[in-house]
Amino acid sequence: MEDGKPSQTALLVAMLRARHYMDEPEPKILRDSLAATLAGAPGEAHVHGYLDQIHTAFSGLSDAETATLFVRQLEHSVCIRQRLLEEELAIAKAAGATQLVVLGAGLDSTAYREFDLCDGLTVFEVDHPASQKWKQMRLVDSGVDIPDNVSYVPFDFENTTLADALEAGGVSRDEITVFSWMGVQMYLTDDAVKGTLAVMAGFPPGSFVVMDFIQPDYDTASKTEINSVEDLRKIVSKMSEPFKSQYSTQELAARFAKAGFSSSEFPTVGEFADRYLGGDKARLQMTPGAQYLAIGRV
Repeated sequence: MEDGKPSQTALLVAMLRARHYMDEPEPKILRDSLAATLAGAPGEAHVHGYLDQIHTAFSGLSDAETATLFVRQLEHSVCIRQRLLEEELAIAKAAGATQLVVLGAGLDSTAYREFDLCDGLTVFEVDHPASQKWKQMRLVDSGVDIPDNVSYVPFDFENTTLADALEAGGVSRDEITVFSWMGVQMYLTDDAVKGTLAVMAGFPPGSFVVMDFIQPDYDTASKTEINSVEDLRKIVSKMSEPFKSQYSTQELAARFAKAGFSSSEFPTVGEFADRYLGGDKARLQMTPGAQYLAIGRV
């Protein structure tokens, strides 16, 4: 990661969400009106140009048709995971949650566009200082106000522990807390994943985490998805952010249980098609039975 810039994967996620907001027909899965702004993209042409480069990179690993499919799958997956988080957050807030902790916040825009959802919550964005510096610069330059209930918690895995970072950042371990942990697990070692889950499990009952995860090839739903995961692994390695861990649903459920969570859930892609697209599973272009999101409840 370069000083004063977001990670390459954080930039990719923001660009995918921006394209979805600009180009996706109704019903859209997610309406992230700030994605392009946070990514530093001045307009649609910039977003399309960036994603064309990503498409070219994937095409070099397979073929143009497969690359087109996979970029679309990536777009839908990052939008679905955020939509799920926001829905779960609304339920938790009504039940008494007071804190949202976004681990590896990157260019997440929740606090800057979902004002009603975040009203009454303290939002802690936990990330590398370099990524936070870029994000705050983009917000200021674009005239986007930083809400008073947003707090930036600098965290460098090499120099501090998550528990220490949360304490220093003012996160209360006595409050019901929702954790958003997106696009992070696969870049951590198994020990780091277990340590992070243990910290989250120490929060009060009613707290939970929504996270995505990468499954090993033997537990992936189809040959296409096996190839897609392998292509993604190659791309992020070129971005100097290689995968370090992966889990089957059974393995991740065991990690949750051992850390102290009371339960874990693994919704399927088909469920999201029913909830967000009126049952149009073909539009997602993903295997209906595939699972890449998890909710761990304390």
